[in-house]
Amino acid sequence: MNDTTTDYGQERLAMMQERMLGRGFGAILGPKLEVLEEGYCRMVLPWREDLSRGDALIHGGVTAALIDKAGTAAAWSYLDIPEGTRGSTVSMNVNFLEGAVGDMIAEARTVRRGGSIVVIDVDVKNTDGVMLAKGLVTYKLSRPRT
Repeated sequence: MNDTTTDYGQERLAMMQERMLGRGFGAILGPKLEVLEEGYCRMVLPWREDLSRGDALIHGGVTAALIDKAGTAAAWSYLDIPEGTRGSTVSMNVNFLEGAVGDMIAEARTVRRGGSIVVIDVDVKNTDGVMLAKGLVTYKLSRPRT
């Protein structure tokens, strides 16, 4: 994937940041959307003490929430999603591979996009590229009723 947002532009990136991460639990969690393309996103979650288990390690629930947020952003990244569409994570699997002690980077890639179901593969790494967790998110986009 490119490190740019040429197909989307900074305006769309800012809109998706606000919509997906700027309110509710997304605002509490605090990840920043860096790259968004159709079927792909990369977001960074800076280490904060309040995300820890009480020691230097980030709580596993935080990692799982980051996987869900990244998967959700990738599912909503398509430009052809009709206005009024609603969505929800319907399934998520997380494998924790190593404890996180610093910033986390989540990269989400669509594996398959069907009529209403999107399956997204999510890798979470530290800033040195060490794999911390692997997730698979199944997201349902419910088209608006006519």
